[in-house]
Amino acid sequence: MKSEQQAVRVWINGSVYSPADPFATAIFLDGATVAWVGSDDAARAMAGADVTPGDLRAAVVTPAFVAHHRVVGSGQLPRAEHGYGAVELVSSDPDALDAATREVRADGLRALPILVRRARDTDELDPSALPSPALGFDAAAFGDPAALADAAREHLVVCTRVGLQAVLVLPPSGDGASESGSFGDDPSGSGLSGNELSGSDASGNDRPEDDPDETAGEDEASTEDASSSGDPRVDALLDAADAAAEELGGRAFHARGHRIVGVEQLSEAQCERLADLAITVSCVPGRAPLRDLSRAGVPVTLMTDDPNPWTAVKAALEAPDEHLRTSARAAFLALTRGVWRAHRGGTPLAGQLAPGAEATLAVWDAESVMVQQAQGTGASWSTDPRARTPVLPALDDSRLPRCEATVVAGTLVSGAEPRP
Repeated sequence: MKSEQQAVRVWINGSVYSPADPFATAIFLDGATVAWVGSDDAARAMAGADVTPGDLRAAVVTPAFVAHHRVVGSGQLPRAEHGYGAVELVSSDPDALDAATREVRADGLRALPILVRRARDTDELDPSALPSPALGFDAAAFGDPAALADAAREHLVVCTRVGLQAVLVLPPSGDGASESGSFGDDPSGSGLSGNELSGSDASGNDRPEDDPDETAGEDEASTEDASSSGDPRVDALLDAADAAAEELGGRAFHARGHRIVGVEQLSEAQCERLADLAITVSCVPGRAPLRDLSRAGVPVTLMTDDPNPWTAVKAALEAPDEHLRTSARAAFLALTRGVWRAHRGGTPLAGQLAPGAEATLAVWDAESVMVQQAQGTGASWSTDPRARTPVLPALDDSRLPRCEATVVAGTLVSGAEPRP
């Protein structure tokens, strides 16, 4: 339930995930803004006698997650009660996109709509008529790589010239090219489900149970193949980006922050090309080579609309193959700060809890907190307290964190305030 925005809030006795103070236990909110994070005693002193601090009772406070949802059919939209503060909405149907945007905003969340429509000519495109300064392109509508590369190059050139971010959208896993693309009629009426976006099946498992003796060789071979070969559609999009950058000039092309959404299988060579072109990729956790993308320096966001967004963090942390994994912290940032940075017009502190940032956050009931590094992906020093790495809810506990409250721009949109 929404509440009126309070002038001042002080919450103590918790664990606050903040780059400003990795050991913060208290947070001070002034209207729609994070005013300060730090220790309980300092928070009480700053609040003064007129403010009664709320007791978090060891709850964890983090920036709210940003969901990714493809508007196809009548799928359930992500909600504030799940710990989301914003929803990225992607659709080729302007009416459906507008309806979903209104529903998201009615729930108190930020809506980040992206209309998917092929751009062919600058004279035919009016940026002011779009719901955001971004324009999507449906890669699934093209079966021939040459035709895909030519159409994507045209789209990238037009978007760059009119000042738009191009968002090249790959179809969900298992979908081939079709006449209507990945935004055509979906007989299930659900589009890409939360389980698919978080890298798990309907039962919540990362993959079906198989006989380990039968699958050991297959897993080893698939790991080798995944690191040496990539999606040919990505090659076509990268060829298009190379051609567009050459035509427009690298500086003008890079300035728009173009994106590829729905990335899964990539080769190391493709990761290097993505970095060279300054393209941000949005990946399904547990299916994309997050280790290789990180090593190449590619900006990454993760995609999920699961009722519990920590499922996506866990999928990236515990992916079956080493090259698909990343740390809990990297996965969390790719679902919060990273998404805001991928969108044009965002503020530098969006998706963080630091003085001056917007007070958009979630409060979590978690069993414990820790720094969690994915096996085989990084140095052990990052888990040392001397590294001053902020802690997150532990994801190896018996249950995932549960959202107790969500605040967007200083307004409580779900749950209850911490009691004194």
